[in-house]
Amino acid sequence: MGADAVDIGKTIDSRLTLSESIGMAAEIAHGSCADVPPVRK
Repeated sequence: MGADAVDIGKTIDSRLTLSESIGMAAEIAHGSCADVPPVRK
């Protein structure tokens, strides 16, 4: 197909469900979320 990384990235739906959003928020608050980069100090 000849797709590159940008093409593939455009096909991914990034909207989360409510339960995924709540779970991610809890992981961020706990400091264990691997999906969000750490805050620079």
